[in-house]
Amino acid sequence: MDSPEESAEIVEAYDLEFPIVSDPDAKWIEAFDVLHVNGGMTGDIARPATFILDRDGEVVWLHAPENWRIRVRPQEILDRLSDPAQARQQPSGS
Repeated sequence: MDSPEESAEIVEAYDLEFPIVSDPDAKWIEAFDVLHVNGGMTGDIARPATFILDRDGEVVWLHAPENWRIRVRPQEILDRLSDPAQARQQPSGS
């Protein structure tokens, strides 16, 4: 789990226009149930996950498969963001 400094370096290196969340104590990772115990070379890591939140901050869609190799396709995220009804459905291929 990256430190805030490592996350800031990534944002700067890739000229990202959005922040990267840092959770070195794994509080949010555990709260969102995406902790992969002993999944990294040096210990615990976060499973790759994609969340869509509504305007109130409620998670309305989550893609966090057990197999870290399965990733949501960008077009699926875009489709769900453009259609609120789709955002509340389960992701395909999970």
